[in-house]
Amino acid sequence: MKKIFSIVIPIYKNELNLPITIPYIIEKIPILFPKYRVELVLVNDGSPDRSWEIMKEFQQKYPETIQIISLTRNSGQDLAIHCGVSLAKGDVIGVISADLQDPLELFVDMLIRWENGDKLVCAVRQDRNERGIGILFSKITHWMIHQFIIEQYPKGGFDFFLMDRIVARKYTEVKEKNGSLQILLLWLGYKVSFLPYTRKKREQGKSGWVFSKKIKAFIDTFTTNTYLPLRVMSVIGFLCAGGAFGYTIFIIISALLWETSVIGWSSLAVLITFFSGLILASLGLIGEYLWRIFDAVKGRPLYLIDTVIDDMEEEKIL
Repeated sequence: MKKIFSIVIPIYKNELNLPITIPYIIEKIPILFPKYRVELVLVNDGSPDRSWEIMKEFQQKYPETIQIISLTRNSGQDLAIHCGVSLAKGDVIGVISADLQDPLELFVDMLIRWENGDKLVCAVRQDRNERGIGILFSKITHWMIHQFIIEQYPKGGFDFFLMDRIVARKYTEVKEKNGSLQILLLWLGYKVSFLPYTRKKREQGKSGWVFSKKIKAFIDTFTTNTYLPLRVMSVIGFLCAGGAFGYTIFIIISALLWETSVIGWSSLAVLITFFSGLILASLGLIGEYLWRIFDAVKGRPLYLIDTVIDDMEEEKIL
């Protein structure tokens, strides 16, 4: 009996990509994965375009291969993947984007790694045929995660990967909000290997992963996974306090020995403004941590599933 290979694809604003991506994957399945029964798990992450309607059309055409899920609202790519992985039936589960920027063919090598005992196989972006401030920001973020949070994290980052069923089960048991899927997978501690590849330029549509979302992800990553921002503010605070104490001693000695008075209201105004800004920044940083604690203890579900359609049952409204 063939083992099941599930491919999870999060969908958000992909109405231009899906008519190309899904037929391409369906065509390649018997060629690339003859030893496996392949299941496509498509998760509509509250996409405002026609992505869900297109997903339903393809599910009706290939009901034995495609399972589709729709969330009630946009919950973010990581949580859409979490949903897809939790409902996937596979012995091994892969995750790939819907725009074919990642090579589907690389799953063949990843499956070989899995068959040889690796529980998690990650395709690492060694290079990418894209440029811009957003790409530069992503590279800096990946480098900082590698340096300050988890050394095992590849400097090129990854969101194209394959995991064993055991890893998938442990991953979906973690109900973590505002975290990082990639850091969590590596934190689980299972045997992992990395495969380098070059990511292609997006050919259809525009990515929903806009710069503002990258900023939020950056803040979420560092406030959820490390105390480093708090430590940095503490160090700055101690340095400023030490500098102010030293300057105070200098003023006193100058007044006693040389009878000089300190002049310059401008410098005083600058110092007050600087330290006021530093205090507000520190309070804002503490607020970011407190908000994430509050968001976690509210007890709301990570996401809400609206509809599931697969080959086993008719459409289910959950």
